[in-house]
Amino acid sequence: MEEEITTTSTEDQKAPSLQAANASLRTAVESRIQRQSVSPYMSKRDEMISGDPPAAAHAACCVENDYVPGLRPGTEKFMGILDEVRVMHIRKTQDYGKATDALSNIRESADIINTQAYAGAILRMSDKMHRLRAFFHNGRTEFDGIEDTLLDLCAYSAIALVLFREEQDS
Repeated sequence: MEEEITTTSTEDQKAPSLQAANASLRTAVESRIQRQSVSPYMSKRDEMISGDPPAAAHAACCVENDYVPGLRPGTEKFMGILDEVRVMHIRKTQDYGKATDALSNIRESADIINTQAYAGAILRMSDKMHRLRAFFHNGRTEFDGIEDTLLDLCAYSAIALVLFREEQDS
């Protein structure tokens, strides 16, 4: 009697990992749809990455905690810095913003000098650049260090973009 030999194809072996990938993709899509309802600008970001297959593939692999497997070196540190900026922004708006508007201090400062709110944020970025220039010239800073200054620049860039988009939408 001949023994029947069964083989497992490579496709069969891939099935569990394919199912996990599909589940992650479904989670990522649901999360993206949820975020789009919060931010109308998410679709602009999606448009930016849609022409870049590796970036789109990474975006599709996102899971709820926004972890993306296989990030290139430097990207995880970059994402960590964005998290620092997010936390810093939330904490600083407790001191500067109003309960009804976290960016009220920027808006009101721009009103004082009769300019657009986003231009006011860019002016603050210019102040930070002057601090960096002084550091490069003197080799030291008196108050905020270089890391604080760079984090502030990042935050002011995001604030300027928020305010610019608000103005464009109005």
